[in-house]
Amino acid sequence: MGALKTFNKSLRNGLGRLVHVERYVCAVMLIIMTAITFVQVICRFVFHSPFSWSEEATLMLLVWFGYLCMPIDIYLDDHAAIFAFYNKTPARGRKFLDILRHLILLWFFIELTYYGVLLSQLNLRKIQPATGFSYIWRYLPLVVGGVLMSIYCFSNFLNVCMTPIDEYKAKDFASASFEEQVKQKVQEKGGVI
Repeated sequence: MGALKTFNKSLRNGLGRLVHVERYVCAVMLIIMTAITFVQVICRFVFHSPFSWSEEATLMLLVWFGYLCMPIDIYLDDHAAIFAFYNKTPARGRKFLDILRHLILLWFFIELTYYGVLLSQLNLRKIQPATGFSYIWRYLPLVVGGVLMSIYCFSNFLNVCMTPIDEYKAKDFASASFEEQVKQKVQEKGGVI
């Protein structure tokens, strides 16, 4: 178990650096999309001469942006959740639900990757009319995002498996009032009330 903890800790450190790079890439893509759209609007309404490629380029960047942002939320385990049932479950039940959640997500991300590969292969030779780029650039984000989400989800799964039940008992939401639950959740995520 000690070797597995060491492996997971080094894995999380490496993945944390990768997430840091992903955030910068996503920020740059957002800036580029905004600039292209702004210039396109100016060219269309002021100069009456829009670019033909701007919509395709923005759409392609938007797809990449979305499929690179989703893995960040998976890594942080920060996606939307309904805690009403979860909070009333005993510590062992919450651990079981977390394991089950990560296994279902992992299965979904593997399927996403598989079908993303198939879609990418189908669209490899098709060319976008305005930019001249292959359509694969619209479908490749499914593969890249699916692989990243699978890796991050597996890392989260290992974290949950190695988390002792005592830590789940320390976060016992069942006895806390709703306001206390909200405060605990906010503080757990790094916020301040």
